[in-house]
Amino acid sequence: MGNHLAPTEQQLQILTRRLEREKSARKSAEQLLIQKSQALYDSLQLSRQAQKKLELALWASQESFWDWQASTDTIDIRAFSLDSESETTWSGTPFDLMALVHEDDLENLQFHWSMALHGGRERMEVSFRMVIHGQSQWIRLRGRVLTRGKSGEGLHVVGTTRDITQQRSAEQSFQLMASAFANSREAMLVLSPTLVINECNNAFVHLIGAPDKDACIDVNINKLIKGEKVSVQALNVEKQLRFESVIATHEGKDIPIDVSVSIFENHEESSSSLIATMRDISERKRSEERLKHLALYDGLTGLSNRNAIREIFQTLHESDSEFIVVFIDLDGFKAINDSAGHERGDEELRRVAALLTATFGPLGEVARWGGDEFIALLTDYEVDTAVAKSEALIGLIEEDLIVTNRTELRLSASIGIAQFPIDNTSIDRVVQSADAAMYHAKTLGKGQVYVYEEGLYESMTQQVSMVNDLRKAIQNNLLDFYVQGKYDLQGNLKGGEVLCRWNSGLHGAVSPSVFIPMAEENRLDSHIGLQALEAACDYIVMMETQKGESISLSINVSVTQLLDVNFPAQAMKVCKECSVPTDMIELELTESIFIKDESAAFDALNALSDAGFRLSLDDFGSGFSSLSYLKSFHFEVVKLDRSLVVDIIHNSKALALFSGIVAMLSRLQIEIVVEGIEQESYIPFMREADVTLMQGFYFDKPMPYDQFIAKHINVRGIRK
Repeated sequence: MGNHLAPTEQQLQILTRRLEREKSARKSAEQLLIQKSQALYDSLQLSRQAQKKLELALWASQESFWDWQASTDTIDIRAFSLDSESETTWSGTPFDLMALVHEDDLENLQFHWSMALHGGRERMEVSFRMVIHGQSQWIRLRGRVLTRGKSGEGLHVVGTTRDITQQRSAEQSFQLMASAFANSREAMLVLSPTLVINECNNAFVHLIGAPDKDACIDVNINKLIKGEKVSVQALNVEKQLRFESVIATHEGKDIPIDVSVSIFENHEESSSSLIATMRDISERKRSEERLKHLALYDGLTGLSNRNAIREIFQTLHESDSEFIVVFIDLDGFKAINDSAGHERGDEELRRVAALLTATFGPLGEVARWGGDEFIALLTDYEVDTAVAKSEALIGLIEEDLIVTNRTELRLSASIGIAQFPIDNTSIDRVVQSADAAMYHAKTLGKGQVYVYEEGLYESMTQQVSMVNDLRKAIQNNLLDFYVQGKYDLQGNLKGGEVLCRWNSGLHGAVSPSVFIPMAEENRLDSHIGLQALEAACDYIVMMETQKGESISLSINVSVTQLLDVNFPAQAMKVCKECSVPTDMIELELTESIFIKDESAAFDALNALSDAGFRLSLDDFGSGFSSLSYLKSFHFEVVKLDRSLVVDIIHNSKALALFSGIVAMLSRLQIEIVVEGIEQESYIPFMREADVTLMQGFYFDKPMPYDQFIAKHINVRGIRK
C-alpha cells in the first residue's frame, strides 16, 4: 500500500457531494416512479369503473354486447348481470348464429348483415326470432361497422342485442286491441275527462248516421244523448257507469242504447281517458214490448190475460173504487173441443171473446182468466145491470149450433157475480166469491147467472177440501168396494155388483151420490173405475180360492173412462194379471155415453165386446131410453131403473109399461136385471113378468166382501 496515496480531504468532499447527488437523484426517481405508478393505478381503476358502469348500463337496459372480427369470423356475445363476477358469453360464427334463427326471419337477417358488411351501410338494426332452449324468443340486434378494408368491406362490427319478446307481445296485444276497437260491431269511443270524443270506431259512426269519423270528433257525447246522460261526478266516484238511454242520430232518429263508461288511467302520461261503449238495444226493446204484450194479453183471443186484469184489480183496490166481478165459465166447451176438434174450439173461444167485448167492454175490462174461463170487471154499474148483461150474453153464446158426428152441440155459460167491497175486501177473495157463485150456477143446471150470497164461498171451500181428500184417498187406495148380490126368482145368488164407498177421515161417510159426480167432474172417475175392476177381480179369485166356486161381478164404468181409447187394454191387463177371464166381468154403463160421442161410443163397446167383457146398459128407463141403441148394439144385459118399479103395485099404467119393457127385452134375448126390489110385495109381479134377475134391499144391502162371502157361501158353496 506504499505506492498508494491517501485521498485528500478535498477529494473526500467531492466524493461526498457526488454521493449526495446520486442519493437525491435516486430518491427523485423513486418518487417519480411512485407518482407514475399511482397515476397508472388510478387510470386503471377509472377504466375498470367505466367498464363496470358500462356493464351495469347494459344490464339495466337488458342489452347484451356483441363483437365480430373478420379475421376470426367469430361473433362474441356477452351478457352482464348486477354481479360483476357473473357474465354470460356465447361465441360462434355468423352461420352458427343464423342456425338458431327462425326460418321465416332468416332472409331478413341475412339481408341486413350483407348490407352492413358489403353494402356500405354503417349501422344496422333488425328484429328476428331465435329458438333458444326449445322456446322462440324475439331478438333485436343493433350494430355499427368500426373498421373497413381497402375494398370497403366490413372488418370489425360491434353492437348490442336485446330480448324483446315481451315488448313484441305487448305490441301485438295493442295492435289486436286497436283492431278490435276499430272493427268492433259495438260502438266504442275514447273520451276526454270532459266527455269530448277524442276517438271513435266505425260502428259509432254508423250508429249515429254520421257522414264520417271527423263529424264525431271533438263533440261532447252528452249533446248526442237524450234521457239519462253520462255523469262525470258519478263516474269519478264509481269509476264505471252503465245505464240505458237514447241517442239522437244525424237524421233525427232516436235509438235506445245500452251505455257503459269506464275510466282508463294512463300512468305514462299522468292523465286519464274515458272508454265508452254503446250498444243498440232497439231489437231488445221490441222484444221486451212483445214479451210485455204476451205477458198481459191472451194470444188466442186478444183479450187481457190474468196478469193484466190483476194489475187493474190492484189499481182499483188502491183507489178504494167499487166494482163488480163477473166470472164466466163455458158449459160444453170440452165436448166441442173433443168432438169438433181444437181448431173449432179455438174458433168458439174467439167468438165468445168478441161477444164478451161487445157486451161488457163498454162497461169495463174483459179478460181471459184461463182455459174456458173469462172475467169482466165492471165499474160504476149496479148488480141488476150486470145480471141483465150476463143473461143476454148467455143467450148470444147459445145461438151457435155445432153439428159433428151426427151430434148437435151447443155452447153455453155459467156466470157468477160478486161485488167489491160488499162481498169481500180482498181482491183474491172477491174473485173466489164470483167463482163460487159461478159453480153454484152450474149446479142449478148450467146456462145460469147467480149472484154471490154470504156463506157460498165457505161451502165451495168445503167442496174443494172434499175433492182434495178424495184425490188422496184414490192415490192411497183408501176407497172401499162393497158387493151387492143379484138374485133369481127363487132367491138364489146369481151374480153381484161391486160398488164404491168412501169413508173420509175429514168428512166422514160420504154418499156415492156426492163423491161420484165430484170424481167425474174432476176427472178422477177413471181411477175409481180401474180400482173397482181390480177389486172385482180380487173378489172373484178369493171366492174361487176359498170355496172353489165363484160368480160374475159387475162394475160401473163412467162415460169418460169408456171413451178412453186406452181403457180396453187397461181392463184386459188387470184381468190377465189376476188370472180372471174377461167374461166374468160385467161392465155397466149409462145411455149418456151415446149423447157425448155416439161414433166413439160404438167403437169402444165393440172393442170391449171383442175382448170378452159382458156389457150392461144401466139405469134403463131413467133417461130418454132410445131403443135405437138396443137395435144398433147388442147388450148382454139391461138393468131396469128403480123408477120403473116403484109404482107397479098401485098403478096399472106403471105395471103395463114395466111388463111391456120386460117383454120387449126378452124378445130381444137380452138378460134383464131389475133394480130397486125393496120389499117382498114386488116378487109376485116379477114372477108374473118372468124377470130374470133382481137386485135390491129385499135381498141384501151393499156390504164388505168378507160379510158378503160369509152370508152367501156355506159348506156347499154358492147357492145356485
